[in-house]
Amino acid sequence: MNEHKHYHSAGQQPRPRKGYRVAFLLAFSAGLLAQMLIFLQAQMKEITALLREDFRIIVVKDDRAKEPQEEIAAALDGVRGTEQAVFISRQDRLARLKTEEPELVASVLPPGSNPMPDTWEVVIKEEALGDLNAWTDAVWRIPGVADVKYKPLEAYAIMHSVFYGHLITLGLALAFLAFMVMSAMILTHGHTPAELAASLSADKIWFLAGAGGGALSALASYAVVYPVKYLSPVWVWPSPLWQAAVAFFGALLGWVLCQWKKTHY
Repeated sequence: MNEHKHYHSAGQQPRPRKGYRVAFLLAFSAGLLAQMLIFLQAQMKEITALLREDFRIIVVKDDRAKEPQEEIAAALDGVRGTEQAVFISRQDRLARLKTEEPELVASVLPPGSNPMPDTWEVVIKEEALGDLNAWTDAVWRIPGVADVKYKPLEAYAIMHSVFYGHLITLGLALAFLAFMVMSAMILTHGHTPAELAASLSADKIWFLAGAGGGALSALASYAVVYPVKYLSPVWVWPSPLWQAAVAFFGALLGWVLCQWKKTHY
């Protein structure tokens, strides 16, 4: 049995495939991934800021210490990783507690009593979070320090949010670098600067297809992540400059694919 084959009529040329549709879909897919990563990066940055604002280390002064307050404060400032140390007197500490929990203070503390110690609220630098034990060990060695209090789980949460934020940024940077290297390899292979300049006008449909895919990815990602606003009070949409950048690189992707197609087909 002879195979059934289709032949074009004599002199008939095969219809060219509209590859710009593929460029649109590729730009949309890559843009959607980029938009999700950018959204996660913005979320992690906001969460880190909120956690850093809430996280405090309380250094308690020993009531029996002979060292003056200024000397202990100077020693705290001298510990590597300390960003700020604010002294809170026992009177201010009690006043703050009365403001935050008035009923509790009235029911537990006898009038005129003040069991609160003198303390420092310390903010440490981001790099010190990775070795918090070393920082606390250095503080424990300061004469006049009775205790060091903080929330270890909150410290872990800050470290992880900072790490994931940096990891997303690194992933985006590496993807951008790989894309630019690929573009440079394609555009410099068999193309002269004059040819590339002329192709910007001749192949504008590819450029527009990529831009459309990148722009549509922004709308699609917004529609996907918008419901998060009703699940969490932390919701940050990235800057419009990011959306413009994704659309631009989608357009560049479409145009680069057109140049690659010309040299291989």
